Amino acid sequence: MGGTFAGVSSAEMLAASRRNGASGVWLTLESWGLDGTTLLAALGVFLLFGLVRPWGQVFPRWTLVLAGRRVPRWLPLTPALIGAAMLAPYGLIGTGYTALATAGVVPVRRGDFHSSSDVLLVSWIGFGAFALYGGALILAARAYWLRTRPLCRAELPVDRPEGRPA
Repeated sequence: MGGTFAGVSSAEMLAASRRNGASGVWLTLESWGLDGTTLLAALGVFLLFGLVRPWGQVFPRWTLVLAGRRVPRWLPLTPALIGAAMLAPYGLIGTGYTALATAGVVPVRRGDFHSSSDVLLVSWIGFGAFALYGGALILAARAYWLRTRPLCRAELPVDRPEGRPA
């Protein structure tokens, strides 16, 4: 939105995106001050909420045609499991590499940043966020998986008349 982060202004970020061959949609978003990764993160948060809130099991009213129908179990679990399998390891490995870079064990390439400390700042925030989000996806997907699994007939509650032995 016109500010700077880690020493890089929005104009420099837009120029770097152009230079690195970003798509027209990405460049348009960047020119409006919207980072595409922020929008993707918002979708990820929506997925997390869908895994833990009731509207993740039954479509809410605002979905119009689908309202009141059960959400197919695979619909939120597929992106959650794929995302968890990719993001958690990526974040953990990246955080480990960033720790080694901070300690001076491995080199830090500056890339589009002005200094190595700027690269480390962005790396700690980015890789830490990926690791935490990947872990949150694992936990939320497991909870959803358990909450929505089909029950065996033996597990279903049975209405028994009063006074009759089970």
